Amino acid sequence: MKRALLAIILCALLATPSQAAYTRPATFVIPPTYQEARDFHEGLAAVKSNDRWGYVDYLGRIAIPFVHRVPEAGDFAEGFAFVGDHYIDTEGQPAFVRIDPDTDERTERFFTNGRPFSDGMAAVQVAGQWGYIDLMGNYLIVPSFERAGDFHEGLAPARRNALWGYIDVRGNWVIQPKFVRAREFHEGLAAVYIRGKWGFINKEGKYAIKPQYYEAGDFAYGVAPVRKRTTYRGWGYIGHWNNAAIPVRYNNAGNFGDGLAPVAADTRWGYVNVAADWEIAGQYEDARTFSEGLAAVKVENRWGYIRQ
Repeated sequence: MKRALLAIILCALLATPSQAAYTRPATFVIPPTYQEARDFHEGLAAVKSNDRWGYVDYLGRIAIPFVHRVPEAGDFAEGFAFVGDHYIDTEGQPAFVRIDPDTDERTERFFTNGRPFSDGMAAVQVAGQWGYIDLMGNYLIVPSFERAGDFHEGLAPARRNALWGYIDVRGNWVIQPKFVRAREFHEGLAAVYIRGKWGFINKEGKYAIKPQYYEAGDFAYGVAPVRKRTTYRGWGYIGHWNNAAIPVRYNNAGNFGDGLAPVAADTRWGYVNVAADWEIAGQYEDARTFSEGLAAVKVENRWGYIRQ
């Protein structure tokens, strides 16, 4: 029994490189004081304090006050972020406000839900249907979808009749709806879910990697996180040809950003590079992907930001 236990421990130690070999200490540039924290985009990040959302800059200074008592505050993209039921600009002011020149009547655009802008378009929900608006708040694609995602590389995932496919910027189906779930395209591939497994398709809708994974993320730096098994340490990273880029040895793993990916070898999160070397040892309760040089991490149930 003792020999068997020793063998298991030895295998576990050999399977994951020592975190003691990491080269750089992580430094908090924004102290962990927030209930929630999102990624930095365009120099601002949404953070939650006292049940209200606001935005901070790279130095942790309040750029937009904590006045939004909503379930979620969106990321800034192309100058706008969705908060509550409308978009705001980088000054925190409502976007797409129109004033009648004759009556001075002020009108605003409100939506049930909204996504970040991408490629000059944003998915919005009105009366239960999703469509897309431009940077002036005008509809480019009239709401007609059950769900919709962001445009990346010219295509966006959209759902109709409970199945996902991909549309172009005119709202035409390029890949017919046939998937149970679908993610955006990155590096020419998109993760799709069908018959209980995730795989990856190309822009022709053909499988580049057949469905075989329990979970999957997005490609970045030539690799994507996938969950190969549901048991202990089931996550790793694959390349475009389904090659094992980083061995399966993590309990959880996120997308790469700024050259690093958040991973949890046990219960604590740290960061590895594309060579699978630990850059920041596992020490956080939770961690998000690096964006614009900073990453949100959780310590003692509070979120702050570290720099590489």
